Amino acid sequence: MFGVGPQELVIIGLIFLVIFGPGSLPKMAKDMGRFVSEARRAIDDFKEEITAAGDDEDDEDKR
Repeated sequence: MFGVGPQELVIIGLIFLVIFGPGSLPKMAKDMGRFVSEARRAIDDFKEEITAAGDDEDDEDKR
């Protein structure tokens, strides 16, 4: 995963724990999950629009 192994992930997690404290980490993880989900959805929508636009152009070329 992006050249980051399990040891590096543990170290990054500990740094976040020290900086932000244990109380705010669950909320931050939830917000991060929402952001990633919305970003994936937006990318999928964009891909569908591009594909649909390409299909429309192909239909016009066939006429």
